[in-house]
Amino acid sequence: ADRAVDAAGAAVHAAGLALGHARRLVGTARAADTAEEAAWTTGPGGRLTTAPDALTALAAATDAQRDRLADLLAATAGGGLADRPRLALTDALTGALHTLTDLPGLRAAADCGDPGCHRAPQGCRHDLTGRPGLGAPGPTAGYRPGAALDRFLRARDRRCRFPGCRRRVPRAGELDHHRPWPAGPTSAANLAGYCTTDHRGKHQAPGWRHTLTPDGTLTVTTPTGLTATTTPPPY
Repeated sequence: ADRAVDAAGAAVHAAGLALGHARRLVGTARAADTAEEAAWTTGPGGRLTTAPDALTALAAATDAQRDRLADLLAATAGGGLADRPRLALTDALTGALHTLTDLPGLRAAADCGDPGCHRAPQGCRHDLTGRPGLGAPGPTAGYRPGAALDRFLRARDRRCRFPGCRRRVPRAGELDHHRPWPAGPTSAANLAGYCTTDHRGKHQAPGWRHTLTPDGTLTVTTPTGLTATTTPPPY
């Protein structure tokens, strides 16, 4: 019993030392965080953050920051973004991706195309007959998908579509034509994302059969007749 009491006392003492060390570390971290926040607030970054408008922020910027801003403006053709921010519209029940769009795209789909409707939509009856609406980008004439179609397919599939595979679709390619081009179109209904290994297997493994439906559902049949199906992952 005495040995047990001694061991318990030693354990409590060790725990107290560890807690004291942890408190000192927390105090040091808090002091460092406070000092860093104070340095940020009084530095160029803080002055930019608190500036009431763009001109005041530009005046508060350092020469190096102005040079970087000038380089950015030159690289983006006068300040326009190379690619506008995207909105992913999905099915509320299934989570399936319908389209990638942006605010101009939403506005274009909501009016009839007449300039007067765009300026004053409340005075237009919005005859949308023949309008494309919102959906996957149209097919590309060549072998490689255009930028909008490529972006949509990578957002739709995200990972290799082969059953059981979780690898990312490589950025440089691996969007496979289900029906070989040019007999099959370069379109969302005929393309699926694969990792490099499964892409090669699709074309080189004997006896395997891949079936792709227009909504992106992929069914793989093994040489022995077993089947597995994958759908684009929901959002």
